[in-house]
Amino acid sequence: MEIEPNILRELQLSTFVAVDIETTGLDYLGGEIIEFGAVQYVDGEAKETFSQLIKPSKPIPHKITRITGITNKDVAKAPRFSDVAKNILNFVGNSPLVAHNTSFDLPFLEYHLRRALGMEGEGEKVKQFMVLPNDQYDTLFLSRILLPLLPGFSLSKMADYFEIVPEDAHRALADAKVAGELFLRLITVALQVGFREVRQMVTILDPTNEPVKTFFFNLQKLLASGKYHFPKIPGKEDFYYSANYYNIIGEGETPETGRLETEPIDVEEIKSVFDAGGILEKTFGPFELRSAQVKMAGEVARAFNEQEFLVVEAGTGTGKSMAYLLPAVKWSVKNYGSYGRVIISTNTKNLQEQLFFKDIPILHSILKEKFKAVLLKGKANYLCLDKWVTVLRDTKYRLNSYERAKILPLILWVKNTVTGDISENNGFSVERNIGLWSKLIAENNYCPGRSCKYYNQCFLWRARNNARNAHLVLVNHSLLFSDLAADQAILSEYSNLILDEAHNIEKVATDYLGIDISLWSFRDALRKLYQRERYETGVLAQLQKRLQMSDIEESKKVLLTGHLDNLITLVKSAWRVTQGFFRELTSFLRMMVPEHGNSRYNSRFRYRKEDGLQEKVEGYYAELDDNLKKLLTGLNDLLEALREVPADSFRYQKQIFQELLAQYTQLDGLRNNLQFLLAAEFDNHVYWFELPRRDDSDDSRLYAAPLNISELLHEKLYKHLSTAVFTSATLTVGKSFDYFLKRVGLNYVERDRLHTLLLDAPFNYEEQVFLAVPAYFPDPRSVEFRPAVKKFLEQLALEQRRGTLVLFTAYSMLNEMYENLRITFESEKIPLLAQGINGSRHLIINKFKDVPNSVLFGTDSFWEGIDVPGAALEILLITKLPFDVPSEPIIQAKAEMIEKQGGNPFMEYTIPEAVIKFRQGFGRLIRSKSDYGAVLVLDNRIVKKMYGRVFLESLPVKAKIFHSENELWEALLGWFKI
Repeated sequence: MEIEPNILRELQLSTFVAVDIETTGLDYLGGEIIEFGAVQYVDGEAKETFSQLIKPSKPIPHKITRITGITNKDVAKAPRFSDVAKNILNFVGNSPLVAHNTSFDLPFLEYHLRRALGMEGEGEKVKQFMVLPNDQYDTLFLSRILLPLLPGFSLSKMADYFEIVPEDAHRALADAKVAGELFLRLITVALQVGFREVRQMVTILDPTNEPVKTFFFNLQKLLASGKYHFPKIPGKEDFYYSANYYNIIGEGETPETGRLETEPIDVEEIKSVFDAGGILEKTFGPFELRSAQVKMAGEVARAFNEQEFLVVEAGTGTGKSMAYLLPAVKWSVKNYGSYGRVIISTNTKNLQEQLFFKDIPILHSILKEKFKAVLLKGKANYLCLDKWVTVLRDTKYRLNSYERAKILPLILWVKNTVTGDISENNGFSVERNIGLWSKLIAENNYCPGRSCKYYNQCFLWRARNNARNAHLVLVNHSLLFSDLAADQAILSEYSNLILDEAHNIEKVATDYLGIDISLWSFRDALRKLYQRERYETGVLAQLQKRLQMSDIEESKKVLLTGHLDNLITLVKSAWRVTQGFFRELTSFLRMMVPEHGNSRYNSRFRYRKEDGLQEKVEGYYAELDDNLKKLLTGLNDLLEALREVPADSFRYQKQIFQELLAQYTQLDGLRNNLQFLLAAEFDNHVYWFELPRRDDSDDSRLYAAPLNISELLHEKLYKHLSTAVFTSATLTVGKSFDYFLKRVGLNYVERDRLHTLLLDAPFNYEEQVFLAVPAYFPDPRSVEFRPAVKKFLEQLALEQRRGTLVLFTAYSMLNEMYENLRITFESEKIPLLAQGINGSRHLIINKFKDVPNSVLFGTDSFWEGIDVPGAALEILLITKLPFDVPSEPIIQAKAEMIEKQGGNPFMEYTIPEAVIKFRQGFGRLIRSKSDYGAVLVLDNRIVKKMYGRVFLESLPVKAKIFHSENELWEALLGWFKI
């Protein structure tokens, strides 16, 4: 809708100026402005524009030219910034300023305007905005607040969402125009926000100097006037809510009581669903019959009927998800009750979302049996309504100044969310606001369960209660093993389990059944108790203020106040002693590590009981432990005293008590964990530490993990299951399941209950994949190897302009290749992306898919879980065989254990682990029957070492060995000409 001029006047936005700048870098102290663009809006219409190229003092970097299109030639005759500064100020005047990410553009502009006007010495902080004191409106921040569900908030993504067509992306004037139009669209969205939510935002922002406060203050005045009515206009985001953000499918579709015995399901009926003329073909038209899928579905059904354990390797394209989901649905519906519920666990979010938002809805729509499926996550994912309401009503003592603006993207989301699952809110970054989010979730011992007044609306309990009576419960491996560590407190008892992406379960189980501790663990716990910044925050400060305002009898008030004064002193002391302890711990740990340049900052180091870590820090540890004991005793005394206070004697009494109890539990756990980690006395655990990367940091971290996960899994998990299905595209080594079975403890399962099934992918690999090994390449351990890789990558990119994924085994080599090739690739206009350099994993994968002929450098997590079909990925290059780093503590400890048992660690552990990862890497190329490409393995050990045969035999296509460069390049050229 168009905004009437009188409404803009009410918002004090009759006139505003949208601005954008292009710069030579991200830091205003070192970067320069090379283009300024601005558009003046009057009554919602673009009236005047200002555009100016600016000559910097240094040449424009290649990277900036590639992004903006601005060359050194373009600015050769342009004026310096000092020559146009006054023109910029005259154009802007006193109008409000609009930009997409004002925290970048406006400080940059302010700093350079000051320099141009000879004011660089005045005002240390750029954010004082002495030259540009105008009101500021950030379309990026407003987008996050008003439309928190959108998948991204870049200017281009927001332009796409509102169908704003930019004239020339990444040029200042064009981007300024988009920002101006975007601002007007966001105003129309803001006008439809409820008065209650706007008032909440103003109340939260009131004590701050946040620029966005002016916008919401004016909006509140407009809405409060009652002069205008803005009807809700359904937008795309309403569709997103209904289509993607619901964690229950088939709610209410479970009988009231369950069966106490089981009945078999019809195996042939299940297989017939996939046959020609079956229900899938009848519903969706021509359906490709995949014999491997039919066989797997039949075997999964038999496993349910016979209460067996089934291990299935099913290659990409088999359709394994449907092959286990269909029997699981049939079994759970027919045997509803304690023996019918099926837990399905995946490792990656992508697969979890595919199952819940694509595959399960298909089955729900076509099967005559109606079933209920629930997507369940750990409690840290869900908003606690009790905490949310308490924080909003008591912001003064619960939010520090930094957190007030950060909480805004939650306001509208909380009003609309059905799930309370924070992962759906892209406007709020949990990773960047972990401290704030921890104030809004139900911690251990905080949640009162059914006695909570929000219980019937509680997101967490709604999800858990629905999971308890669902047919299918979808979780991830992390939650599954967290639940195992918590004795099934989350999932309650279950008899049937399906583990997809099962090749990861040993690693995830090891992580979640282990423990770790750091300085930040203590800081988080102590700050939740008490913290003093501009004013006091924390549960002790809240209790102190509430007691002062209460009518509790004076004697009890004095008693409680005495406890509080003592505890606040103890918290301050504990934090001081904790910092001293970690300072000394870090010092001792650094002395334990031999100096090898800066390598110590990039590794983890193992320690044992005989290293005497506890003895080395004994004095500091004793002081810390004594402080923690006193603090815990003080907290316990306070809790006991509060139990004697009549209910509702002061505001938030129940919540404060629960928070104190939660912090007592957290601190007690930290104290016990630290004791366990320092003692390092259990042979069945491996212990290690990480040093901080910076010399001035004391953030050392201690870790411990169980060494033999197989016995733990058998005792804590398998013994309690009737049926279990393990599946992945990579479970075998040399066509044998033995390694996987042993590593995850399935070798302890009765032989007659354990079955395996090996299914090939339905692809013609000989026709679709060119697998090449240049045997002439230098040994990867030699000094000649990296220069040879650089030369090869350069030639490959120049001669084969195709989507290329390069997999490395270490960041050091990835970074070196990126730096060595970056300028060449830029000059040749070859898009180069690198993990850890060009953005998040999700961002660079999407760029790789969208930008033709890109080259992507990845390591570690990029070996699996990436699905890039078609021309976006036609060449896969594996630089080295993915052997684990032998000095890694867990790897080292497992190798020692195998050695003690008389085995060969290299052949029994190192090789199988590398083969599985190698197969995962290989699997990135062919994702469908129409995919076509080449896999190049530069590690010549695959043909020169005896163990190389295991790697080659694990692949579904025969490798072509080349002994000269010309031979390889000619064959590769010929392959893509076919």
